[in-house]
Amino acid sequence: MEKVFVHPECPFSENTFNLLTEFYKNRSSDFYRQHKKDLLKYVEEPVKDILSQVEYLLPDFIKEYINLKCEKLGQIIAINDLQSIAYSVALGLKDFYSLDNNPQLRISFEEHKLTFGFHSHIKNLGEIIENYYSNYRPNTRIKELLKIYKFSQPTYYYLTHGTEPGIHDFGLFNTPNKKVKSINELLQYLFNLQQLDVPFIHNINSIQVSVSLESEEILGYSAKQLIHKITQTFKKVFPVFLLVLGDYHPPLSEYLSVYEKEFNPVYQLEEISEITAFKITQLTQWIHAINRKGQTIIQGPPGTGKTFIAEKLAKHLIGGGDGLSDIIQFHPAYTYEDFIEGLRPITQNGQLTYSIVPGRFLEFCEKAEACEDTCVLIIDEINRANLSQVFGELMYLLDDRQDTARFIKLASGKLFRIPTNVRIIGTMNTADRSIALVDNALRRRFAFIPVYPNYEVLQHYHQKWQTGFPVDKLTSILEDVNQAINNQHYELGISFFLTKTLAEDIQDIWQMEIEPYLEEYFFDSLEKMDEFLWENIKNKLGY
Repeated sequence: MEKVFVHPECPFSENTFNLLTEFYKNRSSDFYRQHKKDLLKYVEEPVKDILSQVEYLLPDFIKEYINLKCEKLGQIIAINDLQSIAYSVALGLKDFYSLDNNPQLRISFEEHKLTFGFHSHIKNLGEIIENYYSNYRPNTRIKELLKIYKFSQPTYYYLTHGTEPGIHDFGLFNTPNKKVKSINELLQYLFNLQQLDVPFIHNINSIQVSVSLESEEILGYSAKQLIHKITQTFKKVFPVFLLVLGDYHPPLSEYLSVYEKEFNPVYQLEEISEITAFKITQLTQWIHAINRKGQTIIQGPPGTGKTFIAEKLAKHLIGGGDGLSDIIQFHPAYTYEDFIEGLRPITQNGQLTYSIVPGRFLEFCEKAEACEDTCVLIIDEINRANLSQVFGELMYLLDDRQDTARFIKLASGKLFRIPTNVRIIGTMNTADRSIALVDNALRRRFAFIPVYPNYEVLQHYHQKWQTGFPVDKLTSILEDVNQAINNQHYELGISFFLTKTLAEDIQDIWQMEIEPYLEEYFFDSLEKMDEFLWENIKNKLGY
């Protein structure tokens, strides 16, 4: 196997995959006996340790129905007169001695990949589908749960059939590795097959929904990251476990409370479109840019709702997963030590000492590493700090977010990389002169989303709350103001006027917020703003 980056805290090593590769070249019990000590050290013990920790982290509701079985670990199984090694451990349904014919949450180590998820032999797939559609799909909350249970890792399901156990036909229905976006999609697909009365549907005797990580990916994870990823996957596929239990089936509705505690509520783009008036196609493009680049800056003049939009996009990105979002605001005194790490005075036993303390970004990334799904850091007013100084060597990590082996060594000696699930959304006020501090080296590492005054938002807001304010007249005034400004980076935004009591507040807002802004902009030709003084504006509004 080629030389790849190995995380210093990875429970596996290149020896793990070298051993398995050699075994697959020499499939015999003799090889296993000769290398049993190394296989135990590099394969079996780490797998068993991972599953035991996964079991500990699973919610009590799941553990109520399963227990740990390690019967197949290291066992050589004969399939079609060939021999292969199946290093697998599983959490299976309680009160069953054997896992062979019962639902299980399983981890399997093969030659060059680790697979984990749900696996079960089934007696009657049609009965499961019928049960789901008659009893569970009509329940709106359950239907939405299964619909939004999205997998962050590429997740596949396999259907197997045949009269002899162990004979797998992964070419069934020409879908050897069909990707599943949600459990609901899987069930819908099976239901469609049943409706078409595909002959093979009656012979299906096994179903698997799982995630697979290739060796290069596995070696890039710490033990903590792998354990968390497997735990979260088990939680997400557990509804399938419940659906196939038959007589042992607990109410699926009970699992909703587990989901609601473990995962963020889903926030659809339609909801963002409704409150911001941006079209879904545009919002979709923005989300794609954020995920493609890894970091994005929303830029525009003051009062255009940049921070508001950033928060809504972050809420959408973490929706349905276990990720988190956080917000920090840059300012001229913000430093590398605040953001990455640096020496900080600490008092211990009455004495002052200095220690290297992680900054806000390192702390955020440590939390993100414990999550499987997307995490979003919003940096408000990102251009108000000296970015080259604050980011430091982070510029190297921002350059190619697809390269998971990109690490830097910090002053503390710690190896650091930006977790692949981290997204950064900055906001930039283009009217701020500090925008000139954003150099080209930094600019090319970010995607930029321009946001300008959107008068539809203003109209929509006052219609929704039925304020009775003459929005059409105000919109016309704002258009005249921005035409006089004649610079899109300094245009007057609409967020000043998004208040339910605008009729009572408009004079204060205009005289104490709008006029000072215009005075600063027209400082060398104040006569240009005469027509925009409150005495003239109130007449145009009908006051």
